[in-house]
Amino acid sequence: MRLFIAVDLDENTKSNIARIINALKNRDFDVKWAEPDNIHLTLKFLGEVREDQIKGLEERISNVLKSVKKFKISISEVGYFGSPRYIKVIWLDVVEGREKLVELSKLFNRELSYIRKEEHKPSPHLTIGRVRTGRNRDELLREIERFKHMKIGEVNVNEIKLKSSVLDKKGPAYSDVKVFDLG
Repeated sequence: MRLFIAVDLDENTKSNIARIINALKNRDFDVKWAEPDNIHLTLKFLGEVREDQIKGLEERISNVLKSVKKFKISISEVGYFGSPRYIKVIWLDVVEGREKLVELSKLFNRELSYIRKEEHKPSPHLTIGRVRTGRNRDELLREIERFKHMKIGEVNVNEIKLKSSVLDKKGPAYSDVKVFDLG
């Protein structure tokens, strides 16, 4: 089973993200856009996990979260990974609450490195599109700049989820394996 640890978004934030995606989707860009309902904030990707490992994994996640209190994040910038000549991913940035998410990711990376070691430093973001080719790249850069400082939403983080991902022809389907309430 492919598992990851994540924060889900509220409906208002998803709706705002959908508006941005729809505005960009109607242009002639070669981008695979995310489904707004599927967008989440990944704290730790675990990959394939055996069924017999899940109980121990849940206990370790619970231990990490014992002293974590509820907090708020705000999402308010559109950006991209790559370079202006080769855009790879279009993302939304987390501003408020960023340090808390980085701290949580580091704790999970340390506690769960026996399942999967993380090679990158935590960089909280929400992926909204993966660029396939550079078709109309300059126009895409202008559109990203237009949305750059847009306030997208605030999310009260009251829980952290262990989620599973199943890939099919339509794309990924996510489901909750366990929900961990924050204090």
